[in-house]
Amino acid sequence: MKSIFSLIFSAFSLGLIAQRNFDGVQIEPVQVSENVYVLFGSGGNIALVAGENQNYIIDDQFAPLSDKINFTIQQINPNPVAYVLNTHWHGDHTGGNANFAMNGATIIAHDRVYDRLKTGQQSARRNIPPAAIEALPTISFSDQLKLRYREDAEIHAFHVNDAHTDGDSFYYFVTENVIHLGDNFFNERYPYVDISSGGDIDGMISNLYMAASMIDDETVIIPGHGKVANKRQLIDYANLLDLFRELVVELREEGKSIEEIIEIRPLAEWDDTYGSGFIAPEAFLRAIFETAD
Repeated sequence: MKSIFSLIFSAFSLGLIAQRNFDGVQIEPVQVSENVYVLFGSGGNIALVAGENQNYIIDDQFAPLSDKINFTIQQINPNPVAYVLNTHWHGDHTGGNANFAMNGATIIAHDRVYDRLKTGQQSARRNIPPAAIEALPTISFSDQLKLRYREDAEIHAFHVNDAHTDGDSFYYFVTENVIHLGDNFFNERYPYVDISSGGDIDGMISNLYMAASMIDDETVIIPGHGKVANKRQLIDYANLLDLFRELVVELREEGKSIEEIIEIRPLAEWDDTYGSGFIAPEAFLRAIFETAD
């Protein structure tokens, strides 16, 4: 198979690639059900669904990793990647869109993912130019969508409340009892609420509780970042976010400014565990302060 690496990168990826070297990144697959694998590398966690005649992936990390990702997929299932489904628009989840599309994959995402990739955005204090046309979804949905990857197996895609962004989607593999929550779930880390993309802490909390209500104790939960989890761990995380929200809102209602709240450090006892990711405690406090009702 010809290399799927190309000179066409998503604009978001270009900004990050300038600061990073991906040569040492290894793609590590973990099987979580009969036909579903999680691929860990650099960027958002990828779900691979091995179909009878074709492969489906949820998210595709950064463009320079496309060859490594595809090589790993082919070792698991030699069928081509026919569909790429994006959980949201950020470049660590959509950076490989153009590469996979140029090798025949159809890109699917929520309508707002298309809009944000097409027009360019501001995120994480970066101005993100419009994505290459090859990176844009050719199929988009406003509410939900179903894809059948085997005769008796479906992927349920559905848009959720504004949370990480305003274009977040969950992907539920019902027969496999696996669900991918994208960046609504940063396992064991403070989450990123992208305010400039319509993110909202209240929506994130409600989405996590909603996901928990859909699944059972045996469901495998794929987060956008971090290790796979189970229902109990998801509920514990949602409860923590709810507590964090209450602590910040209480201080805000007392008349404290965000600068004063940052100085008080209401989440100090959790910072060592949850603040070690790429979202600093101060940024998370600010997101709660600005978006909690």
